Amino acid sequence: MAHEYPLTCLAPTIAGVLGLPAPSQATGEPIAQIVSSMGPAQRLAVLAPDALGWFPFSKWRHEMPFLDSLHRRQSILLRSVMPTITPVNFATMVAGADQSVHGIAAFGDEFQCETLFDVVRAAASVSAGVGQPGWTGSELLGRCADIWGKADSNCDDDVESAALTIAREHKPRFIIVQIGETDSIFHKHGPSSAEVAPAIRRMDRRLRRMVGQMLPLGYAIVINSDHGQHDTETGGSHGTDSDEDALVPCTWLRADETL
Repeated sequence: MAHEYPLTCLAPTIAGVLGLPAPSQATGEPIAQIVSSMGPAQRLAVLAPDALGWFPFSKWRHEMPFLDSLHRRQSILLRSVMPTITPVNFATMVAGADQSVHGIAAFGDEFQCETLFDVVRAAASVSAGVGQPGWTGSELLGRCADIWGKADSNCDDDVESAALTIAREHKPRFIIVQIGETDSIFHKHGPSSAEVAPAIRRMDRRLRRMVGQMLPLGYAIVINSDHGQHDTETGGSHGTDSDEDALVPCTWLRADETL
């Protein structure tokens, strides 16, 4: 299994790759392996398939050839903070601290600390957050970023379109994108159910398209999730400190890489 780091390390790592200071109340440390291999970068994108933790990734990696190929090149594990739910951990991804510091319990809450959005703004640059309407990517990340990337519908096709349009037209220095179908399908069927495989394949093709279009725009790219999921008798769930809920795989690409 790959080396493990706290999710609180992600925001300081992103800041380090961009040559910026970490958010002031971040408790995590930059991950040297990523900073040294990716930085310095002019722009960085985080692409985050919701709930694609180590547990479903390990089970279904044969159904996602693109993402699997990236992880075979370079891969680490991140451990989500408690509770392992979406708003809390996306907030940690941009604040570098847990809920006791950032204060986010639901996507309508306000940050109680500095975030990457503030750091980028202070550097006279712009940031963007993208997701489905009514989801954390839009209602928390988009709302707090300089560019609010609210997709036209609750469909990841529209999330992809919004993110790529923003990247092409505005070239934000930092952009974070929540890809939601994985979370929905895992909740409905359970992450081990064969019924999730078509959504896994769609997600993998989506990542390939997005990476293929963002690299030429000068984006270094990090791909990781907010939390995982475990199986129950009625579908999938998360929120505990179990490895199934808390461990998420992370991989990355330099801006000058080719596919």
